[in-house]
Amino acid sequence: MVALLVPLASDGWSQKGHDRSRATQQEHAQIYLIRGLFGVFSTGMDEMAAQLKAQGYTNVTLWSWTDVDQISHDIIAGHQNGDDAHIILIGHSLGSDAVVQVAQRLARENIPVDLAVTFDITENLVVPNNVGRFFNFYQLNGFGRTAVEPAGFPGEFSNIDLSSQTQLRHANIDNAPQLQSFVRQQIYELTHTHVMTVAARRKASPRG
Repeated sequence: MVALLVPLASDGWSQKGHDRSRATQQEHAQIYLIRGLFGVFSTGMDEMAAQLKAQGYTNVTLWSWTDVDQISHDIIAGHQNGDDAHIILIGHSLGSDAVVQVAQRLARENIPVDLAVTFDITENLVVPNNVGRFFNFYQLNGFGRTAVEPAGFPGEFSNIDLSSQTQLRHANIDNAPQLQSFVRQQIYELTHTHVMTVAARRKASPRG
């Protein structure tokens, strides 16, 4: 497990100078944001979709937690047609559960998920080994749970306990500006050619 500290002080925590306003030199990415129950409480998913589109990411879509089949089919069909875009899954509450469920289905097809982020996942789900980076922001608030890191997980894995952050609760954890900024930074690092992460190098390398 990777130790990660995400301070949420009221005076603000920013990645100023790192969280770019425009996605210049951007590599292709498919970003799926998945809402939780009823699709009306996960407003942070809508906020991040708007932020990412404003940064220049064009393939950003919003889904319901009930859309696991459709999301999986969309990604698998694209992969079969030669699409090698970065796959990024982000969810809140039951949408977090859906993130892991989609990743599990993609694992059966040997399709990598470059980044998966969950906000208050509601079950102790096992994250499959096809995920490159996984971050679960959670609170022990009656809803949130820790995700399970399998033995031999090859990527980056973090459960980030925010139970002490009393200004957050299940309904608004995905609205926290500091957490949204962290997620955008992860996407930026993944999708820009001059930040040569392992995943970026793999995507940039010519096909054999």
